[in-house]
Amino acid sequence: MQHLVILTGYPGSGKSRMSVKIQRAFPELRLLTYDTLKEEWFDRDGFDGEKEKRVLMDRCLEAFWQQLDEAMSSGDDLMIEYPFCRKHVPALKKLTAAHGYRPITVVLTGDPAVLWARFAQRDGNGWRHPGHLCSTYHLHGERVLAPRLSLEAYTEDCRKKDYFINLGPTHIIDVTDFARVDDTALFRFLGEQLAL
Repeated sequence: MQHLVILTGYPGSGKSRMSVKIQRAFPELRLLTYDTLKEEWFDRDGFDGEKEKRVLMDRCLEAFWQQLDEAMSSGDDLMIEYPFCRKHVPALKKLTAAHGYRPITVVLTGDPAVLWARFAQRDGNGWRHPGHLCSTYHLHGERVLAPRLSLEAYTEDCRKKDYFINLGPTHIIDVTDFARVDDTALFRFLGEQLAL
């Protein structure tokens, strides 16, 4: 049976970092990221204002589902990484059922205050694509930074979106302190699930 590992969790929880660790342990997993696709679209199309950005992201999400659909047709074991939340569950259920994939969910969570600070630091360190941070963005033109989320807004947004999607067997990891994360337990969980 083919498998879809869904790596989700709070913004700033270290999903990209964790996906690298998982791929090192399970190189057979082919990684698809919605953010990579979004960044290509940000550069290609650009956007003026939050409304245009939301429309672009909705179109991009549909393209991501198409990309995932095509990847599932190949029969590879896959991993997707993004803050997938309750609103994404119907599309994920539809795709996994259509292709006979078994979903496995890994959720990164932790103290919201710590994750918010990490989220803010990540956004301020200069390596993240500016399209994520702007309300207006054009690759070779105007850029307007969006206001940064307060801790209260971040916490409420995470609560409303609900990243505990529980598609298939689920492993929850508290990443408040990266040094205390038990990678061995995660790899054992994934190894057991991927063997089924």
